[in-house]
Order: sequence, then structure tokens, then C-alpha cells
Amino acid sequence: MTSERVRFWVMALTLLAGPGASKLQSNQNHPHTSILNSPVDEKTVVRFFYDPPGEYFHKPLVFRVVKEDDPLLNTASVHDEGQTAYISLPEMRGLVKDLAHTSLAWRESQSVEVLGPYKKLPASDDMEILIAFSDGTAKAEISPKALCMILRPLDAAFKAPRVLWEFQGFRLNYGCKVPGFKPGAYPDV
Repeated sequence: MTSERVRFWVMALTLLAGPGASKLQSNQNHPHTSILNSPVDEKTVVRFFYDPPGEYFHKPLVFRVVKEDDPLLNTASVHDEGQTAYISLPEMRGLVKDLAHTSLAWRESQSVEVLGPYKKLPASDDMEILIAFSDGTAKAEISPKALCMILRPLDAAFKAPRVLWEFQGFRLNYGCKVPGFKPGAYPDV
């Protein structure tokens, strides 16, 4: 066989194998599913954390789900994991959906991350967003320059006034503009 014929057959086999190979891949019984498409439930947690260099430590803002009749709904308090705001399941679904539709590059893992004390979180040059689902974890980073632009649209996920206030105040800590924000609206802070 001449070298030209060998090249012809190699190319022909490559072309024939290409569509078949992609067909086999698309018909697999276990296609890769994104963790960001996981069901949002009562165990889903979202954490925003960024501690830029400065005079004081910025606590993470954590969102946890509570039932609609839970007295914690629409409240926030400091815990070992950070400033924790309690939201309804529909609010969490909206928040996760809005985060999933951002332009952020998400790193996904099948392992479920449990939030620990915020004082042990490593410093970073970017804000880290963590979404912990029942079946895995998704993380992304936001550069300080993009922080305000990416976080602003997330206001729409919150219906509870106190929780919206917490999120807007959190953004103010990073120099974001929040028109109409009332710093003393919740005196228990």
C-alpha cells in the first residue's frame, strides 16, 4: 500500500469513527449532571465570603432555609459560620437559580461541604460563593471589580425585607452603591 492510500484510509476511518464516537457518548446511561441543577431543599446553603485587606474582618454572609412559619424567617444573626440570614425555600430556589445563570465559572464537586467557623476561612483575593446542596457543592469566585455588578441583580431573589436589607448592607461593605438603603432600619444589628 502506498503512503497516500494509508493516509486516505486513516482519514476515512477517523471520519467514520467521529460521528459514531460522539453518538456513543451522547447515549451513555449516566451523563454528567451539573451540581447546580441539583434540587434546592431545606439543606441547601449559600455563603458569600470576601475579606479584603483592611482594618476589620468581613464576616461571610450565609443564607439558610427555614419553613414559612418558622420565627427565624426574615431574621439574621451571627453564628460560627458567619452572619446567617434565614430565608424561605422559594427565596433559596430563586437565589440559586439567579447564581447559576451568572457568568461565573463554577467548580463542582460531588462532596458535600459542611460550613465551619468563619474565622478559619482562608484569605482570598476574590469573593468566594459556595452553594452546598444535599448531593454536592458548587463554588465560584468574583473579582472585586465585578462584585457589585454581579451581586446587584440578586436582590430580586429576596422577598423578606430584613434579608434583603442584610444582603444590601453586605454589598455596601465592599463599596457597592445601594440606592435607598437605610442603615438603621434594623436596630438589633
